[in-house]
Amino acid sequence: MTGTLNNRLFWLWSVGALVAYVGAILLVAIACVIYAGVGNITAAILSEELRFSTKLSVLTATVSTILSLIVGIPAAYALARYRGRFKALVDTLLDLPIVLPPIALGVALLVFFTQFPSQTSSVEKWLEALGRPIVYEVPAIVVAQFAVVSGYALRILKAAFESQDPRLRDVARTLGLSQWKIFFWIELPQSTTSLMAATVLLWARAMGEFGATVVLAGATPGKTDVLPISIYLALNRAEIDKALAASVVLILVAVAALFLFRKFVQRAV
Repeated sequence: MTGTLNNRLFWLWSVGALVAYVGAILLVAIACVIYAGVGNITAAILSEELRFSTKLSVLTATVSTILSLIVGIPAAYALARYRGRFKALVDTLLDLPIVLPPIALGVALLVFFTQFPSQTSSVEKWLEALGRPIVYEVPAIVVAQFAVVSGYALRILKAAFESQDPRLRDVARTLGLSQWKIFFWIELPQSTTSLMAATVLLWARAMGEFGATVVLAGATPGKTDVLPISIYLALNRAEIDKALAASVVLILVAVAALFLFRKFVQRAV
């Protein structure tokens, strides 16, 4: 009898905590909708300003995700196979973009472009001379997003390569296949599901990036205002309905991305 009561109390405690947490999320969402009004939020979503922010977010997030995969796939493979004495140091350095606050990462990028190697001859000045400025321009959004999401790409893809059976690679090597063929014919196809999951997760993370972006690209309406910056600008103007509308778009993107990510992970397992 005592054991049954203890079990019931345990499930009451655990399920009660879950219900309370989910209920709190729903109450916050309902409060926001009631405050701004469904009509106002809908009108804000359909506004020209938010359409521009959404298009810019989709474009820059797609480009930064592709770049992170182009760099992340070979880098993650090398990291998964590397067994040298500096492995711990390399791992630590590659984790910095993940653990650093994005705004600190943005400051570091800003200093690199505008002050390195010197104030009179910086990377940004060289790029401006070539007609390709970065800071406070749309390319800065891609750079900031790439800096933030590339660390996640390395971690996800490294785990995928490390989970593969090394015997397949060894057999392929005994058959005379080159490392290029082993990678593209055997190892990369085994990581397809993880690659798709990483793509979805990275894209959603890039869509929601704010800290590094606002420092490096600025917050110029109609120019660099991706969705997170659009929320920031709307709040500064006390336009709660527009801020909530942009938030709704990002929430829908996040929900869809998490759903797809879990589907890919389940398929991998």
